[in-house]
Amino acid sequence: MNKLCCDTVTLYHPDKATQTVRRTVLHRVVWQQGGRAVPDVGGTRLGVAMLLVVLEKAARFGIDYTLAPGDRLCLGVGPAVSWADWPGFVPAARSDTVVVQYVLPMRRHGRPHHVEAGAWWSAGGTGVRSLTR
Repeated sequence: MNKLCCDTVTLYHPDKATQTVRRTVLHRVVWQQGGRAVPDVGGTRLGVAMLLVVLEKAARFGIDYTLAPGDRLCLGVGPAVSWADWPGFVPAARSDTVVVQYVLPMRRHGRPHHVEAGAWWSAGGTGVRSLTR
């Protein structure tokens, strides 16, 4: 296994039809988190960037776990979250929580290899922002 894949992350995927939140703990993943500054006319906006990489060897995308934009991630083993708690389970309320902005399944030699997911949010915890802004 890749030596970079040494983190544990908890994925949260809401299901509106059943009003449940599916919680999946994944081991042997890569979690990178750091700062980001975006200059604009009003000054520089500061935020936090996150990248998650899940190798297909560690967990099979769409079979062992589900991940989509709007899902939430928590570094480490996160708590159980009910449907009623879902609206408050956001970066503004929890510093260890991230809202997924994009999910990119990657292939190698025509076969699934890994999934990259990421996001960035403001330092004030106001939620996910576009990476292109």
